[in-house]
Amino acid sequence: MRSYLSPKWYLDLPLQRKLLLWFAPLLLVTIAITGVYSYHIASNEIVSKMSLEQLSSARQAIDHLDYIAQDALDISDYLYLTPEIQVMLKSDSASGSYINNDSILMINRLMVTRPYFQFLTIYSPRFEPIQFNNKGLSSAIPFEEFKEKFDYEGFLKRKKIDEWSIEVPNHTKSIFYGDTKNKLLLTKVLKNDLTLKPEGVLILGIDEKDIRRSYSTPSDKSKIIVTNSDGHILSDTDGDWVGKSIGDLPYFTTSIDNPDHIDSTIDRSDWVFSHTQSSLTGWHVLVLQPRQDLLSQLNRIKWITALILCLTFVMSLIVSWSVASVMTKPMKMILTSMKKFQKGDFSQQVDIQGKDEIGQLSKGYNVMVRRISELIDDVYAFEIKQRQAELKVLQSQINPHFLYNTLNTIAWTAQKNGEHTVAEMIYSLSGIFQISLSQGRDDIELQEEMKLTEHYLFLQKMRYREKLSYEMDIHPELATFKIPKLLIQPLIENAIVHGLEPLTNDIGFIHVTVAPAVDFQGMILIEVTDNGVGIPDSKLKVLQAQTKSFAESPYQTATTESFALLNIMNRIRLFYGTEVVMEITSVENFGTRVQLLLPYRRGENPAKSAYR
Repeated sequence: MRSYLSPKWYLDLPLQRKLLLWFAPLLLVTIAITGVYSYHIASNEIVSKMSLEQLSSARQAIDHLDYIAQDALDISDYLYLTPEIQVMLKSDSASGSYINNDSILMINRLMVTRPYFQFLTIYSPRFEPIQFNNKGLSSAIPFEEFKEKFDYEGFLKRKKIDEWSIEVPNHTKSIFYGDTKNKLLLTKVLKNDLTLKPEGVLILGIDEKDIRRSYSTPSDKSKIIVTNSDGHILSDTDGDWVGKSIGDLPYFTTSIDNPDHIDSTIDRSDWVFSHTQSSLTGWHVLVLQPRQDLLSQLNRIKWITALILCLTFVMSLIVSWSVASVMTKPMKMILTSMKKFQKGDFSQQVDIQGKDEIGQLSKGYNVMVRRISELIDDVYAFEIKQRQAELKVLQSQINPHFLYNTLNTIAWTAQKNGEHTVAEMIYSLSGIFQISLSQGRDDIELQEEMKLTEHYLFLQKMRYREKLSYEMDIHPELATFKIPKLLIQPLIENAIVHGLEPLTNDIGFIHVTVAPAVDFQGMILIEVTDNGVGIPDSKLKVLQAQTKSFAESPYQTATTESFALLNIMNRIRLFYGTEVVMEITSVENFGTRVQLLLPYRRGENPAKSAYR
């Protein structure tokens, strides 16, 4: 079973699907990261903002509570310094002293102007309880009952003469009969200003609900909890924890009994909180809100992000498919054309506009198709000419063989009859045929080609008698270098026919040289020089232009004068490739020089490297 994670699976996909495979996930990942990052920033901003609001609410609650506490302390100090109260604290318990009307009116005015104080009660063994009540409750319990229920002796022994405590009402413990509401109590010890002995207690009571109304929460989900320095809860938003210890709250990662440790033990992963403490009373105010409830406001961002992801996925599919289609359409055109081209339709061309990479690819493809078509035509023409040459060689293999045997017989007869010159001419002609036949080979060694050339020149010298002389030089290292046969002889024949025959009085001279090229490393030079009539400048330029263009494209019509040279150029180009060079120089009335430069590599058979 093919693995869908293998590279081959990916490589086999069409380009359009590859673009889709990259574009759509990349866009989705980008949007997802953006959404997560936005959600993270928004959540941090909301938490930070809520923390500031909570801190503001906590400070407002502390300020209000400090105001109430300071007011209570001021009232207690004022009453403590009131002469009438001091007189009663110094009186004899059996004297039956009581507070006068002026003091009652004064206390009433204090209570009326401070509605958040529910009651004021003074207990002492020296007089009956003094009580003031703004809520119209029943009378306070007697002093003896108060001593039994509220640890009166413990109050007198405390180091702090004023102390806030919380009274959790029940059926057995309440200062006023029938009062079942939670109270915050300020208990202040009243001392004799002369002896400084405790003689009674002043109790100011505040309804816990009134305290609860004095602070506001930053949201409906927020919780505010007020504790004293001992960790007892004085008030909370719902009134569910009043009177309990701070360790009973479910907001901490570890057990806690000291409100000073709130910041280090609260569970921050579940709660957003702020905490502050009063410098006046030592009370702690803790404002909390569940983090999940707070971040639930961001659910809208989640849904919007999810919706955008879905829409983006659909749009990315459409856009990436369209973009990929636009990009791959011209490539499909090229691919379709290539398939037709592979089937043999060499007239294929694609019409793609533009200068981008695909446009350049299409232009390069069109040029390639034209070049291949031209190359096929060239190769086809080469094959036709090669077949024709093979046919001619086959024909020449038949006739020269017969002539070669016949000429040897004639030469032997002439030698027998004393016709030595005739015999020598016949032997030269027989040598030409023998080397030309060369057992059907297309290439021969240079020393054989030079021997054939010498036979030819000897026969021509016999023809022209004293009007022709020649000289031949070959470098020993090049004796076995192989070239196409009958390569030098046509150059000499061309020199005799066009250069030496028109001479009238001068003796014709031909010099043949074969040596390594001095100015061209890795090349050999074959040079044929004559002292004939030369070539006029006009014809020379035409001939040079024809040989140059023929070297680039050999299939063109040659004139009668240039046929031999162009035929040689065609043969050596077919044999050696495009590295060959033919140069023709001539001075009218002084002679002509034809130079061939052929590639040569020591120890290499050129016949095997002809078509590199």
